[in-house]
Amino acid sequence: MMKFQANLSRITINPKQLPVIDAYVKSQIEEAARVWLTAALEIVPAWSGASRATFQALADAVNFHVAIDLSASAPNRIGLGRLYSGGGIRRNGQGSYEFFYETSLRYLIANETRTVAPRTEGLRGRMLTPTPFEFREAGNRAVERFLQGLDLPLFPLVQTRI
Repeated sequence: MMKFQANLSRITINPKQLPVIDAYVKSQIEEAARVWLTAALEIVPAWSGASRATFQALADAVNFHVAIDLSASAPNRIGLGRLYSGGGIRRNGQGSYEFFYETSLRYLIANETRTVAPRTEGLRGRMLTPTPFEFREAGNRAVERFLQGLDLPLFPLVQTRI
């Protein structure tokens, strides 16, 4: 005679822990946004302030400072950067968040993807910083490294027999 026995249990999260998990996930997506911003801002120059100012909506949402030191010869275009951009944190449901950044500042978009040699004419005058910037990809790689190093805390689980 051969006997076979199997038990199957479903593991769920204690509903009382959901607010704690939700807060944890939100704090980690905020940190991921700060990591992304740090990597992006290491690349994007400040010349007139417009390009760097496009990051301020996201930075404000995650309590991050965007340094904008205008070049002495540049006009102040910080307001232009703020006008043509957006960013923040969105909740997609319990325990699900995302950060977003968007811009329609045309010369930042062009410099992100186009190659313009230093000291030559770009979309908006002579370029001092070589392009393409590729700040999005640099930010994405930084976030991937951050997420790979993330240690998830242990939350109490509830076993339910099925």
